[in-house]
Amino acid sequence: MGLDPKIIATTKATEFSLCPKSLRGAIQKDRKGGLVPLFLCETIGTTSTTTIDPLHPLCEIAKEYGICMAYAGSACICPEFQHFLDGVENANSFSLNAHKCLFSTLDCCCLWVKDPNSLTKALSTTPEYLRNKASDSQQVVDYKNWQITLSRRFRALKLWFVLRCHGVVNIKKIIRSHIKMAKHFEGLISMDERFEIVVPRIFSMVCFRVSPLALQKRFEFDDEARVNEFNEKLLESINSSGIIHMTHTMVGGIYMIRFAIGAPLTDYPHIANAWDVIRNHATVML
Repeated sequence: MGLDPKIIATTKATEFSLCPKSLRGAIQKDRKGGLVPLFLCETIGTTSTTTIDPLHPLCEIAKEYGICMAYAGSACICPEFQHFLDGVENANSFSLNAHKCLFSTLDCCCLWVKDPNSLTKALSTTPEYLRNKASDSQQVVDYKNWQITLSRRFRALKLWFVLRCHGVVNIKKIIRSHIKMAKHFEGLISMDERFEIVVPRIFSMVCFRVSPLALQKRFEFDDEARVNEFNEKLLESINSSGIIHMTHTMVGGIYMIRFAIGAPLTDYPHIANAWDVIRNHATVML
C-alpha cells in the first residue's frame, strides 16, 4: 500500500481473511506517512485456502478513502454462492481465472471493468495505419487497446469451447458436484481424530493437517515448527507414492495440506481412494 511494502497479516481467528480493522489501520498509517493508498484487491476464494474476504465492510473502507477495488471468484457462476458478491457494485473491476472452476487451460483470464475508457486511454495507440472509421466512431471494441502489447492471443477461444462443449447448466452441475465431494472428504477428515480442518471449507478445496494434539500425544511435540515439519514429511511421503498428488500452503505460520477437486472426471471412488492413501501414510508415520 506504500513505498514500504508491508503485508497486512491474516490470522486463523479470521479464517485468514483480510480484517477490515487491520486494513483501516494500515491505510491511516500510510496517510500519516504522506502516502496515498491506491488499490485494494479483495478475493473471493484466495489461492492458498479459498478464504473469502468480507467484501461489504472492505468496500465501505475503500470507498471512504477513494481506493480502486478489484474482485475475483469464478464459482459464483452458481446462484447459491452469489451472496459472496455483496458489495460488488462498488468494484472498479472484476477478474477471474477461467482455469479455476471453468475448466479452461492456462492462461485465460476474464476481466470486467466499470470504466473501460480509463483503461483504453492509458493503453491505446492510434498511429495512422491503425485508424479506421469503425474505431474512430467507437462502433467496435478494439481489444488491442486493453493491454500493453498491440497484438493479442485468442485466449477467449478456449473458454468459448468450454461453454460450447458443456453449456452453463452443466458447468454449474460439475462445480456443485465438486463442492459436494469436497464436503464428503471434509467429513472423512472430521471423523478421524488425528486430523483437523485448518480453514473452514467453502468451495471444493479442503485444507487439513495432522493435528498438534495427535502429535503431542504420540511424540510430545510442543511447538508449531515440529507440527509443520511432520505434515511436510507426510505430504512428501504421499506424493512420492505416485497414487495421488496434493499441494501445500503456509499461512500464518501453519503448514497445511491442500486437497483440491477440480477435474471434470473426478468421482467419489477417487475421493475414497485418496483418503485411504492419506490415512495409511499417516498411520505409518504415527
